[in-house]
Amino acid sequence: MKTASRTLVKSPPEVWEQLDHPGRMQGLMSALVGRAAEVTVYEREEESKLAWRASDDAWIEVELAEKGWGTNVSVTAENGDAPTKLEGWLDAVIDELATPTKRPFEGMETSEHEVPAPEAETPMPEPVPEPEPMPEPEPVPEPEPVPEPEEPQPVAAAVEEPPPAPEPKKKKRFGFLGF
Repeated sequence: MKTASRTLVKSPPEVWEQLDHPGRMQGLMSALVGRAAEVTVYEREEESKLAWRASDDAWIEVELAEKGWGTNVSVTAENGDAPTKLEGWLDAVIDELATPTKRPFEGMETSEHEVPAPEAETPMPEPVPEPEPMPEPEPVPEPEPVPEPEEPQPVAAAVEEPPPAPEPKKKKRFGFLGF
Protein backbone atom coordinates (compact mmCIF):
# COMPACT_ATOMS: atom_id res chain seq x y z
CA MET A 1 0.00 0.00 0.00
CA LYS A 2 1.36 3.44 -1.03
CA THR A 3 0.07 6.96 -0.32
CA ALA A 4 0.67 10.35 -1.94
CA SER A 5 -0.68 13.66 -0.70
CA ARG A 6 -0.75 17.22 -2.00
CA THR A 7 -2.74 20.44 -1.53
CA LEU A 8 -4.51 21.54 -4.71
CA VAL A 9 -5.78 25.04 -5.44
CA LYS A 10 -9.34 23.79 -5.88
CA SER A 11 -12.35 23.58 -3.63
CA PRO A 12 -13.44 20.19 -2.25
CA PRO A 13 -16.60 20.25 -4.43
CA GLU A 14 -14.45 20.76 -7.57
CA VAL A 15 -12.17 17.82 -6.76
CA TRP A 16 -15.16 15.67 -5.75
CA GLU A 17 -16.87 16.41 -9.06
CA GLN A 18 -13.79 15.12 -10.90
CA LEU A 19 -13.53 11.95 -8.80
CA ASP A 20 -17.15 10.90 -8.36
CA HIS A 21 -17.58 9.71 -11.91
CA PRO A 22 -17.76 5.98 -12.82
CA GLY A 23 -15.69 6.44 -15.98
CA ARG A 24 -12.94 8.27 -14.06
CA MET A 25 -12.84 5.60 -11.33
CA GLN A 26 -12.67 2.81 -13.91
CA GLY A 27 -9.92 4.62 -15.85
CA LEU A 28 -7.80 5.10 -12.73
CA MET A 29 -8.23 1.45 -11.73
CA SER A 30 -7.39 0.24 -15.24
CA ALA A 31 -4.21 2.34 -15.16
CA LEU A 32 -3.33 0.87 -11.77
CA VAL A 33 -3.77 -2.81 -12.69
CA GLY A 34 -2.59 -2.45 -16.30
CA ARG A 35 -5.77 -3.80 -17.94
CA ALA A 36 -9.47 -2.99 -18.20
CA ALA A 37 -11.17 -3.56 -14.87
CA GLU A 38 -14.68 -3.22 -13.51
CA VAL A 39 -14.92 -1.24 -10.25
CA THR A 40 -17.17 -1.31 -7.22
CA VAL A 41 -17.49 1.67 -4.87
CA TYR A 42 -17.35 0.45 -1.28
CA GLU A 43 -17.10 3.77 0.61
CA ARG A 44 -18.51 7.21 -0.26
CA GLU A 45 -18.61 10.24 2.07
CA GLU A 46 -19.75 13.30 0.10
CA GLU A 47 -16.79 15.66 -0.64
CA SER A 48 -14.65 13.85 1.92
CA LYS A 49 -13.80 10.22 1.04
CA LEU A 50 -14.24 7.94 -1.97
CA ALA A 51 -12.97 4.35 -2.21
CA TRP A 52 -13.40 1.72 -4.93
CA ARG A 53 -11.94 -1.67 -5.80
CA ALA A 54 -11.55 -4.05 -8.69
CA SER A 55 -12.58 -7.70 -8.62
CA ASP A 56 -9.10 -8.74 -7.49
CA ASP A 57 -7.12 -7.28 -4.56
CA ALA A 58 -6.56 -3.85 -6.18
CA TRP A 59 -8.20 -0.81 -4.55
CA ILE A 60 -7.96 3.01 -4.53
CA GLU A 61 -8.97 5.38 -1.75
CA VAL A 62 -9.06 9.19 -2.03
CA GLU A 63 -9.54 11.48 0.98
CA LEU A 64 -10.27 15.21 0.68
CA ALA A 65 -9.83 17.85 3.38
CA GLU A 66 -10.25 21.60 3.05
CA LYS A 67 -6.95 23.38 3.69
CA GLY A 68 -6.45 27.15 3.42
CA TRP A 69 -7.17 28.25 -0.16
CA GLY A 70 -7.47 24.71 -1.49
CA THR A 71 -8.01 21.05 -0.80
CA ASN A 72 -5.58 18.52 0.60
CA VAL A 73 -5.89 15.36 -1.53
CA SER A 74 -4.53 12.07 -0.24
CA VAL A 75 -4.53 9.07 -2.62
CA THR A 76 -3.82 5.58 -1.30
CA ALA A 77 -3.68 2.53 -3.57
CA GLU A 78 -2.90 -1.17 -3.49
CA ASN A 79 -2.41 -3.39 -6.50
CA GLY A 80 -2.66 -6.78 -4.83
CA ASP A 81 0.36 -8.97 -5.41
CA ALA A 82 1.36 -7.37 -8.74
CA PRO A 83 4.66 -5.47 -8.67
CA THR A 84 3.62 -1.95 -9.70
CA LYS A 85 5.51 1.29 -9.07
CA LEU A 86 2.77 3.21 -7.30
CA GLU A 87 4.80 6.33 -6.49
CA GLY A 88 4.84 7.66 -10.07
CA TRP A 89 1.27 6.54 -10.64
CA LEU A 90 0.01 8.26 -7.48
CA ASP A 91 1.73 11.52 -8.46
CA ALA A 92 0.16 11.29 -11.93
CA VAL A 93 -3.30 10.89 -10.36
CA ILE A 94 -2.81 13.99 -8.22
CA ASP A 95 -1.41 15.94 -11.21
CA GLU A 96 -4.52 15.01 -13.19
CA LEU A 97 -6.78 16.20 -10.36
CA ALA A 98 -4.81 19.48 -10.17
CA THR A 99 -5.41 20.27 -13.85
CA PRO A 100 -8.03 23.05 -14.30
CA THR A 101 -11.29 21.71 -15.63
CA LYS A 102 -13.54 24.74 -15.57
CA ARG A 103 -13.36 28.25 -16.91
CA PRO A 104 -13.63 31.11 -14.43
CA PHE A 105 -17.12 32.57 -13.98
CA GLU A 106 -18.72 29.66 -15.87
CA GLY A 107 -22.21 28.89 -14.64
CA MET A 108 -22.64 32.12 -12.70
CA GLU A 109 -26.17 33.43 -12.61
CA THR A 110 -26.85 36.63 -14.52
CA SER A 111 -28.89 39.51 -13.16
CA GLU A 112 -31.77 40.97 -15.07
CA HIS A 113 -29.51 43.76 -16.37
CA GLU A 114 -26.86 41.45 -17.82
CA VAL A 115 -27.07 39.85 -21.20
CA PRO A 116 -27.04 36.03 -20.97
CA ALA A 117 -24.54 34.05 -23.01
CA PRO A 118 -25.87 32.86 -26.39
CA GLU A 119 -27.29 29.35 -26.54
CA ALA A 120 -25.62 26.60 -28.54
CA GLU A 121 -28.06 27.08 -31.40
CA THR A 122 -28.93 30.66 -32.17
CA PRO A 123 -31.96 31.28 -34.33
CA MET A 124 -31.38 32.79 -37.73
CA PRO A 125 -32.27 36.49 -37.79
CA GLU A 126 -35.36 37.45 -39.74
CA PRO A 127 -34.59 38.92 -43.15
CA VAL A 128 -34.59 42.70 -43.27
CA PRO A 129 -37.08 44.00 -45.87
CA GLU A 130 -35.52 45.94 -48.70
CA PRO A 131 -36.30 49.66 -48.67
CA GLU A 132 -38.68 50.96 -51.29
CA PRO A 133 -36.87 52.46 -54.27
CA MET A 134 -36.73 56.25 -54.48
CA PRO A 135 -38.94 57.69 -57.23
CA GLU A 136 -36.98 58.82 -60.24
CA PRO A 137 -36.84 62.60 -60.70
CA GLU A 138 -38.76 64.08 -63.62
CA PRO A 139 -36.53 64.66 -66.64
CA VAL A 140 -35.28 68.21 -67.03
CA PRO A 141 -35.89 69.56 -70.59
CA GLU A 142 -32.73 70.32 -72.50
CA PRO A 143 -32.22 74.01 -73.31
CA GLU A 144 -32.57 75.00 -76.94
CA PRO A 145 -29.22 75.50 -78.67
CA VAL A 146 -28.09 79.10 -79.00
CA PRO A 147 -27.07 79.97 -82.58
CA GLU A 148 -23.38 80.72 -82.92
CA PRO A 149 -22.52 84.25 -84.05
CA GLU A 150 -21.27 84.56 -87.58
CA GLU A 151 -17.56 85.13 -87.97
CA PRO A 152 -16.57 88.29 -89.79
CA GLN A 153 -15.13 87.80 -93.24
CA PRO A 154 -11.47 88.90 -93.65
CA VAL A 155 -11.00 91.97 -95.73
CA ALA A 156 -8.43 91.65 -98.49
CA ALA A 157 -5.78 94.32 -98.11
CA ALA A 158 -2.42 94.82 -99.61
CA VAL A 159 0.13 93.74 -97.14
CA GLU A 160 3.75 94.60 -97.67
CA GLU A 161 6.19 91.92 -96.89
CA PRO A 162 9.23 92.87 -94.87
CA PRO A 163 12.60 92.67 -96.60
CA PRO A 164 14.50 89.42 -96.13
CA ALA A 165 16.96 89.29 -93.27
CA PRO A 166 20.64 89.51 -94.18
CA GLU A 167 22.58 86.32 -94.20
CA PRO A 168 25.00 85.82 -91.35
CA LYS A 169 28.67 86.18 -92.05
CA LYS A 170 30.58 83.00 -92.52
CA LYS A 171 33.26 82.37 -89.99
CA LYS A 172 36.59 80.97 -90.97
CA ARG A 173 37.28 77.61 -89.70
CA PHE A 174 40.73 76.66 -88.69
CA GLY A 175 41.99 73.14 -88.98
CA PHE A 176 43.62 71.01 -86.43
CA LEU A 177 46.88 72.92 -86.53
CA GLY A 178 45.21 76.34 -86.58
CA PHE A 179 45.46 76.97 -90.40
